[in-house]
Amino acid sequence: MPKMIPVNLSVADVHAAAGINPRTQVAAPTADDLDNWSQEAYSLSVGAAASLGFPVGNISGTFNRQTLVFGSSRWKDVADGNHTYRFGIALRTVVVVSNIQGGGALTLPVVAAKVELEDARASAQLLVRGYKGNALGGLLPAWQSFGVDSYAQYMNSISEIQKAIMADAANILPELLATTAVSSTVPSGEEAVGSVYALHAISEGATLAHAIDKLGVDDADILKAIRAHYQSAIGEGDNAAPDAQQRQDALHQLHGFHISRSWFSG
Repeated sequence: MPKMIPVNLSVADVHAAAGINPRTQVAAPTADDLDNWSQEAYSLSVGAAASLGFPVGNISGTFNRQTLVFGSSRWKDVADGNHTYRFGIALRTVVVVSNIQGGGALTLPVVAAKVELEDARASAQLLVRGYKGNALGGLLPAWQSFGVDSYAQYMNSISEIQKAIMADAANILPELLATTAVSSTVPSGEEAVGSVYALHAISEGATLAHAIDKLGVDDADILKAIRAHYQSAIGEGDNAAPDAQQRQDALHQLHGFHISRSWFSG
């Protein structure tokens, strides 16, 4: 069964990303139809989050970045026979964390502790989807660093916003929150990293052999994605250098994403 994936896109944009005719219409429910309530947390690769429309910034070459989408929503699912579309109102926090140590599930309390105790770095953005009211200005969280002490204040602000918007049916304008339509198009974290790494290497003029030598990570899925991009872009052996047009094409495909270190000059 296809997995429901959170999105920050319109139906037309989702259809374009999934290879579906963007003109295909899906009728959204009204505010009074939203009969489901939920709290949710999604852990996504930075590349996957970016492809789904979330504002996650540049993709780093450190490979240890994760995106946490946390929030609450009031929603209703609409099915068209092929895919399911979740419309509603949502309060979401998008947290991008880097320099993560260890494993385990990523949650907001864990992020706060890692930022304060383990030198992790986090950036958080608050998103409200499907609400047109004007009463949120005084409820937004205060500007402050994200750590254990500030976590309680941050969550209290989110709870106050949740109370203000979820029951205000007059100002709810349901938007697309999640769908199964993009389940097969979302890259894994390894695929996303490998794709960006390969494009960056090609744009810098590196051969496939040089790019793999400088990678420093022994991951089969990342290597597979790198080789696939080189094969598609250059189509020659491991020691074939990309020409000027291939380098320019790769730079264009990065769409502003970059790896923070330049590994391909030596």
